[in-house]
Amino acid sequence: MRLYTLSALAGLLFLLLQTAPAAAQSAVTASSATAVATTDNLLDVAVSDSSTTYLVFGGPVSLVDVGMANNYLVKIEANAVFVRARRKHAPPTPILIRYGSKYWMGRLVYVNRPVLQLYDFQKDGALSINGKSASSTGAAPENELALDKEREKKAVVEGKLQTLRKAREEHQAVAVVDNDLVLSLANVRNDKDFTYLRFKVINKTNIDYNVDFTDFQLVENAQKKFLARKKNEARRPLAPSGGQPNQTITGRTTGYLTYAIPLYAATERGYLEVTLRELNGARVLVLPVPSRVINRAATI
Repeated sequence: MRLYTLSALAGLLFLLLQTAPAAAQSAVTASSATAVATTDNLLDVAVSDSSTTYLVFGGPVSLVDVGMANNYLVKIEANAVFVRARRKHAPPTPILIRYGSKYWMGRLVYVNRPVLQLYDFQKDGALSINGKSASSTGAAPENELALDKEREKKAVVEGKLQTLRKAREEHQAVAVVDNDLVLSLANVRNDKDFTYLRFKVINKTNIDYNVDFTDFQLVENAQKKFLARKKNEARRPLAPSGGQPNQTITGRTTGYLTYAIPLYAATERGYLEVTLRELNGARVLVLPVPSRVINRAATI
């Protein structure tokens, strides 16, 4: 009886395979195409949570498959795919796109500020930048988008911050005192991409000051007032690209905090507003750093 059951099952399976619809057969073909694509070096597509990245192909897009779909938002519009990260520092994940009768496979990589936001694959699936072919499918161009490039940049930033930690204090006059806490600017340096800042925190209390996070904002037109309110004031947040977010200044001690923020140019009426917020506490320190101090800072 057992042999008869296995034989019947085998016959049923053979019948199903013979009568499978064309869609199932195309799915098998798609799986084979995917297997071939994964053997190549995947192109890194830069994606952030604050802007949209566009991928344009030479035919209508009918399928987009993202490995970690819960970390990325994807929308299909004719022959284009719109991608945005759902959260900061989303992990890299592969992406498979079917356009026309062809397939393209790459990798989504989160970066804070994508250098390239339009990926043109209309010429036979090869990446084209400004109308010129940059690479074939699966080969990444030389740019700051790749994950290893991002890591290299972070290593350089941390190295310069380490150098800044050894410098002698230069700007003790830029300081604020509140709740027996003193926050002052110790050092500032610039390079072609970032501004490097070192702050000094004097904790005159017996309670540790645990820095939850540090907020940086470029403030412009702050001196113009209308009806006791600042008129035409513009604020632009600057996300730190280096430095540790959680640092503790223990009671009755002095500590230093170092950060790197994107390089910017401010007018004489502008300034950098630095805000330290305490974890499980209400002692907030706000330090305005005049633009002239940063504009005239030495290079590193």
